[in-house]
Amino acid sequence: MRVLAAVQNGLEGELAGAGLEVVNVTSEDALDESMGCDPTFVVVDEELPHAVDLVVRLKADVDGPDRDRVPVLSVKRTKGIRCEADLELAGASGAEVADAAKRIIMRRARQRRLFDQAATLEVPSTPEDVDKAGDMLELLIASIGYSPEEEVKLGTTLREAIGNAFEHGNRKDPARTIYIRYLRSTERLAIVVTDEGPGFDTTNFLARADEVSALEHTRSRRDTEARPGGLGVFIMRQTCDDIRFNESGNSIYLMKYLPGPGSSEDEG
Repeated sequence: MRVLAAVQNGLEGELAGAGLEVVNVTSEDALDESMGCDPTFVVVDEELPHAVDLVVRLKADVDGPDRDRVPVLSVKRTKGIRCEADLELAGASGAEVADAAKRIIMRRARQRRLFDQAATLEVPSTPEDVDKAGDMLELLIASIGYSPEEEVKLGTTLREAIGNAFEHGNRKDPARTIYIRYLRSTERLAIVVTDEGPGFDTTNFLARADEVSALEHTRSRRDTEARPGGLGVFIMRQTCDDIRFNESGNSIYLMKYLPGPGSSEDEG
């Protein structure tokens, strides 16, 4: 079994001692080269700054051999931006990590695959982490096959949604978290952005968005400062095939069909 690892404190030696072939990613500079290997599973110490990048890069590498089925295990959790692992094993030995990975692999071999790509980001409400989350989503989107124009539009839409959650939902409070769920099936991409704020009245907001132009709405917003960021909902509706809010208004669902016959991009 080959393990792709971003670990420290001697864990790479323990993994090798457990009979694994270890490809240790020691820095961000080594990420490109590491994508060329065919790992059985991945283990990360999230305190390493490049650990989250390794996980996202792996999920974005759709040309890899069934990459989204590769288990990701975390041996130390960070308070910073993270891409959720399949299993957290704080303080586990190399042998314990290997045994846990084997159990996940065996379980998944019996399960039907639901999504071609799946990732959950946990983003602290800081400008730096919000910007990095946008970069990560753009990396995932780039693997789908949209046209360059659609990639830019979708990237702008997602940054708008994350920015609304940061500014209007979490009120830029670094103690609050933004949760982003990214799911791609064979037909569509779905992204859910959730903040920890109280939400807002989405019914009236969406009704207003249907009645007025983007310019009129932006002018009105200057007087009312309504949440969320006004013009953003028009960008979202131009980009996505479906937009929904949860009942409280602190979570937005964005869906876009994949490029191909019958898609919105194909019609354009």
